[in-house]
Amino acid sequence: MTTSTSSILRRGTLRRAAALLSCMGLLVSLTACSTPWNQDTADDAQTSGIRIAPSMSALFDQYLAKDTLSQFERDVLQRAKKTGKISAEDYETAHDKQAACMAENGWQEQTRKLSNGLYQTTGVTPVPSTDAEVNKYMEASNTCSEGTSKIIESLYQLQQGNSGLLADPYETAVECLKKSSLVDDSYTGRKLENALNGDGGASKGLPFDASSDAAQSCFTGAGLAVNIG
Repeated sequence: MTTSTSSILRRGTLRRAAALLSCMGLLVSLTACSTPWNQDTADDAQTSGIRIAPSMSALFDQYLAKDTLSQFERDVLQRAKKTGKISAEDYETAHDKQAACMAENGWQEQTRKLSNGLYQTTGVTPVPSTDAEVNKYMEASNTCSEGTSKIIESLYQLQQGNSGLLADPYETAVECLKKSSLVDDSYTGRKLENALNGDGGASKGLPFDASSDAAQSCFTGAGLAVNIG
């Protein structure tokens, strides 16, 4: 069983902005938060092993069949189809295009690069402090991602953090956590989901340091935003 490309786009749309704002306490008041990259898929993916697509190559083909791609996106995906993956250089370019557009709209986003090569947004200047400013920021993020980073970053995130193309973000994160020796083989996606969404904050009940690069790489690669503060 696989999901559609529209589900992947829903996952990527405003993910970075919504995750950042919620973890900053601007959308919800929490000391920690987790934002699945596709809540619809996460809700439906209670059976282990459900996959987003048969392969990355199949995803590249599905997107290349769309007539709504920008020339930049089409060029990146055509190169990816030939080599079997999106290059780090193309991911950097997509990220830079997004950042430049946001700056032109008055927003300076702060990021850090994780060990798996993915960027994690850690802050924004100026900090939106009203509902109107939050909406303005999220609208800018959505507009700036169109034709630049929305598709490329979503696919690169899958490539770097979810090579098995698992549909369940918690299961995806746990597979990574196991590879990093942060949890043992008995740990499950449901245990992680309960820990992240339970009372007392995301750090309660986790058997590892959620703020470490290794943990954050697993979370971001799975499409989860987990900030401890």
